Amino acid sequence: MLTRRHLRIKVFQALYAMQYDSERGMAVAEKQLRKSIDDIFRLYLFDLAALVMIHRFAKERVELNRQKKLPSQDDLNPKLNFVNNQFLVWLSSNLPFQKAVQDHHISFGDEKEILRSVFKRVLEDERYHEYLNQAQPSLKEDRKFAKYLYGTYLVENETLHEHYEELNMYWSDDLDAAQAMVTKTITAFDETKDEQSSLVRLIKNQDDLDFAIKLFRETFKNGSTYEKDILAKAEHWEGDRIANIDSLLMQMALAELVSFNQIPVKVTLNEYIDLAKQYSTNRSGQFVNGILDKLQQEWQEQGKFKKIGRGLL
Repeated sequence: MLTRRHLRIKVFQALYAMQYDSERGMAVAEKQLRKSIDDIFRLYLFDLAALVMIHRFAKERVELNRQKKLPSQDDLNPKLNFVNNQFLVWLSSNLPFQKAVQDHHISFGDEKEILRSVFKRVLEDERYHEYLNQAQPSLKEDRKFAKYLYGTYLVENETLHEHYEELNMYWSDDLDAAQAMVTKTITAFDETKDEQSSLVRLIKNQDDLDFAIKLFRETFKNGSTYEKDILAKAEHWEGDRIANIDSLLMQMALAELVSFNQIPVKVTLNEYIDLAKQYSTNRSGQFVNGILDKLQQEWQEQGKFKKIGRGLL
C-alpha cells in the first residue's frame, strides 16, 4: 500500500517531466501521473510472478527427476516442503492474482532465465535444505521461508531490477513500495485466504489518490507564483543557480502547505527536505529547509494558510 511519500514522488516525477516536454498539457500529464501510480501495482505483480515462477521451476524439477530412466530413491520420493509451501501454492492458484497478471500483461518472456538462475542458487542454499528436511512445516514456517526466499534472492537482485528498469524507467524509485506490498502479502497470508482472496490494495483509500491529484493540480496552477516567492527569499542566489529539482520540490511544498489544512507544517517541511536530499545535491536539504522555513513563518503570520486541529503547526 502506497504511503503519502510515494505519492509525492510520483507527483514530483510528473511535474518534472512536464518541464522538459513543452507540448505536454495538464490533462495529458495528469493521465500519465495516474498511470505511473497504477504501474507500481504492475511492478508488485512482477515480483509476485517471480516467486510463482521459481515455485514452478521446483515442481517441474520434481517431475523431470521422476521421469529419469534410472531414477534414484530421492528422485522417486522427493522432499516436497517447498513444492507444498502453503503461501506459494495459494498464490499460484489465486484467481485475482491470475486475472491481474493477465490484465496487466505480466510476462518475463526470455528474461525468465534470470529466475531460473535464481532457482539454481536456491538449490544450493543451506537454508533451503534445512527447510526441505523439516518434518512438516507449519504455516508460520512456510511464510518465513517465502520471506527468506524473496528477501535473499529477489529484493536485491540487480539483474532482475535492470530488467524492470528497461520496462519502466521510474521503477527504480518504485521498488521499495512494490517490495513492501509483496512482504505484506506474505505476512498477511493465513488459513482464511482462499483462491478468491484479494491481493494487497495499492491505494489505502480515495483520499490518498485525491491528495496526489490535488497536489499535482495546485502545484501546476500556482508554481510560477511560488517560484517568485522562493526567489525573493533566496538571498545571493540567481534564479538559474537554483537547481530545478530544488525549485520544483519547494513549489510542491508550498502548494501542500496552502492546500491541505490537515497536514501538519512539520510533516510537509520534513517530507520535502528529505526528498531534496534524495533527489538533488548534497546541500539541497539545508537550502530547501532554509527557504521553506522563512516562507512558512511569513505566510503563517499573513494568514495565507491555516491548519485545522491541534498540533498541526
